Amino acid sequence: MTHPAETIMRTPLLALLAALVAVPALAAGPAPGLPPFDPDAAGERSAIPDVYKWDLTALYPSEQALTAAMAALDEKIPSLESCRGQLGDPVTLESCLKLYFELHDGINHATLYANLALATAQSDDHLRGLRQQTLALLDRLNSKAGFLRAEILELDEASLERACAARPGLATFRPYLDNLRRRRNRRLSGEGERLLALAGDNLWAEIDLNEIPSAHEKTFGALLADIPWPTVHDEQGRPVQLTLANYPRYRASSSRQVRREAVTAFLGTLRQYQHALAGTLAGQYAFSVFLARARGYDTALEAYLDKDALEPRVYKNLIATVGAHLAPLHRYVRLRKKLLGLDTIHLYDLYVPLLAGTRTRVPFPQARETIIEALAPLGEAYLDVLREGTDPRNGWIDLYPSRDKQSGAFSASAYGTHPYVLMNDQNSVDDMFTLAHEFGHALHSHLAMTHQPYSSFRYAPFLAEIASTCNEALLGDYLIAHAKDRREKAALLVERLEGIRTTIYRQALFAEFEWRVHRLVEQGAPVTATRLEQVYRGLVERYYGPDYRLDPDDGMEWAYIPHFYYKYYVFTYATGLSSGIALARHIVEGGESAADDYLAMLKGGSSAPPLDLLRRAGVDLTTPAPVVAALESFEDAMDELEALLAADD
Repeated sequence: MTHPAETIMRTPLLALLAALVAVPALAAGPAPGLPPFDPDAAGERSAIPDVYKWDLTALYPSEQALTAAMAALDEKIPSLESCRGQLGDPVTLESCLKLYFELHDGINHATLYANLALATAQSDDHLRGLRQQTLALLDRLNSKAGFLRAEILELDEASLERACAARPGLATFRPYLDNLRRRRNRRLSGEGERLLALAGDNLWAEIDLNEIPSAHEKTFGALLADIPWPTVHDEQGRPVQLTLANYPRYRASSSRQVRREAVTAFLGTLRQYQHALAGTLAGQYAFSVFLARARGYDTALEAYLDKDALEPRVYKNLIATVGAHLAPLHRYVRLRKKLLGLDTIHLYDLYVPLLAGTRTRVPFPQARETIIEALAPLGEAYLDVLREGTDPRNGWIDLYPSRDKQSGAFSASAYGTHPYVLMNDQNSVDDMFTLAHEFGHALHSHLAMTHQPYSSFRYAPFLAEIASTCNEALLGDYLIAHAKDRREKAALLVERLEGIRTTIYRQALFAEFEWRVHRLVEQGAPVTATRLEQVYRGLVERYYGPDYRLDPDDGMEWAYIPHFYYKYYVFTYATGLSSGIALARHIVEGGESAADDYLAMLKGGSSAPPLDLLRRAGVDLTTPAPVVAALESFEDAMDELEALLAADD
């Protein structure tokens, strides 16, 4: 059965405006020395030229080398035992910390290799097993090093000060020691700590928690990989295999029939697995609540924010501030309805370009050059690393989608090697912004690891989305400032509106969902597929307002969002963009001095509490001000867009 492309009916005025804002595709061939390639999300990875794939040999020359390194690390872990009971001696304390972080660094390289390999071949059971082996090695280190944390927490302040005075090398570990001892009252007895370690405690892990999936998260990932996604139809009526990678593309189709079919089929498929997916999420949250209560926290929110020296008021401030400023989002939905010429807005109408013809094609080489120009305010040293990392020949990027590749995008790194960036680039403006976003992460990691020791180079998740969204804000400002005419500027304003909608409003909605479901668990209420759907539907209805029409399966959208397993992480996208908008403005207005303050924050890693590092750069997220300012910029963009359109009436 074929489905011809559907034409959206518009008033004569809107038809005129649609033509007025049409933006031609940018003409750009492959960069010199790079072969041309047309991405296909349903294609085989073998069809992608190797130059567009990341090079894992910077981590290990082969899987055999990884296996040998893991065996050597496993053999060395027991040597930590010689430090037991001896940490009151400054020499032993220093040597033990050096050994521990050497082992930790080595295992981090191993887990990264396995994670990256699996990300491009998700159904490969061998690679899934390899990742489990690396995580098991990390578990053994954490278990064996449990005494290290215990003995450091037992040291009195005077003894620690004397040790640091006697051994200047301990200064390298001082941020780690201070942050560890900040939570000393959360430590249990020796037997209690042993049992929590066996259960998979992650509240003390010195690694990104998203690299330590629980059994529930592993089940979620395996279930998504095994779900047989349906066949839908493209704009020419041809059958296409729906995948996690190409779903966003068809969800944003210019044909309403195509995007409606894609969204309906995707969410309907999720509903067939709703009870299994609800079980994995409920299990994840029950586990988080168990760990929090075991350490004396009232809530999982308190526990996971305390890990990074944050208070729940930061999270609650975001939810309350966004919740008090939903009127601009309701106005945006009305504007979208008007410009698309629709009676109501559905989920499948939220991602189609707001104005016809604005889906500009931006091939990767053009996107790369534009980003480099846009980020010039950050200085030449920053740009030099950016140029190196965004050149596919240097092995940092896995650029194009394929059938068995993880959807979305991310950046990941291990100390002393270049960062890695996963993309699923399909030559769109969105992909250009995603590239800028992920290289914000990558350069944050690069700057932190080149200015901090291993023990304090990992920045807190709270800061993780600031460099990425600052890059996006600078890119948006650059593109708007260099728009050739009103039609191009209108298209870019649309991109800005969508960025704030999806990164502040949508992520705040996700954060509120995560918080509410945790509270259900904490109150002893059942967490079923029906209850999850009710909570999610209620939030969508409140956030998007009276002009949004809920469809029967809209409440199933929660079921495929991986960030709900990331232990109170998703809120950092909203706080990050709020900060990124503020910092981008500060950098442009303040010049080199402001850029230096910002880069100092990126170089800081975890050498100071995250709120302190951010305040030094000029933003305080314990107050509503940055979030309010970002949402005001959302309204400003709508005002400017409507003025542009009215001028052509």
